[in-house]
Amino acid sequence: MIHLILAFATWLFCISSLTAGELVRGGLILHEVNGQVGLKELGKDVTRLNTGDVPVTTMGLIECEASDGSSAFFTASNRSVIYFEGSGSFAVERFEQVMTELAEWNAESVEQSQTILNFRGGDLIVDTRKMRKMKSSQFLVETPLGRLSTKLALWQMRISFDPSSQIYDFTITCTEGRVRFTDLQGQQYTVHMGYRLAGAGYRLRPSIEVGKNTERSQGQMQRYQDLSNKHSDAADDFTQYLAYLLVIERNIRSNSERAVTGRLNTARRPIVIEYAKEPESVTPFRGELKPPSADQADLF
Repeated sequence: MIHLILAFATWLFCISSLTAGELVRGGLILHEVNGQVGLKELGKDVTRLNTGDVPVTTMGLIECEASDGSSAFFTASNRSVIYFEGSGSFAVERFEQVMTELAEWNAESVEQSQTILNFRGGDLIVDTRKMRKMKSSQFLVETPLGRLSTKLALWQMRISFDPSSQIYDFTITCTEGRVRFTDLQGQQYTVHMGYRLAGAGYRLRPSIEVGKNTERSQGQMQRYQDLSNKHSDAADDFTQYLAYLLVIERNIRSNSERAVTGRLNTARRPIVIEYAKEPESVTPFRGELKPPSADQADLF
């Protein structure tokens, strides 16, 4: 009974401390784990999780790693969903949203949200179809091969890397909506529903082709759909995230104000960085050679 009272008091405190219109850092819920998954919150050590350790609610900035055959299923306070399979890792580097009224969130309406993922390797599925105000929101995924941006889409990406040859192999598959991929050279590709973008090669100049969805991607998407249906009720309970939403202090001065201040501050001396010459050797190097053998001496 005491635990219930404490939990209810914490929930009331979160409700009272957060007001509509405030910029907050979002929260995540890890609903299901298959195999061994490592989860690291910002500023904390890695926690190894097994099937019996979930669900886990956490702050929005996390790093997740999974070995081959392991997986993790997340939902977020901005109504996006992430399903990850190893081997590889991804990190949520930015997760901000404008706080809404509880009634608005229950009506599947989310205010402005800014999310940036860093995806390094493995299989990643992202679902942003429930983010109804995507016009004022941004969901970006940074990869070693380029950047992805989505609007109300269900898509997946696989990245594998061979350290010996430095070759990347990747595919981007769109199940619903569309995905825009910009490679490291600035070339843009748009992947529409039912198609995939496949590439292989060095990270700066991979060979890219467009094709239809594969059976492998369809099987992974089916696993995601099963998990999404299984945890739909828990994912739609906004009160579970409230204790992990953190208010972000807004910077009062705008960019224009900072620019004007910089121009007015003429007393500040510029910092010039130049390369220095390499110093002379402190200890001379002396090399010694063995005398040539009898066979080698005949060559001279």
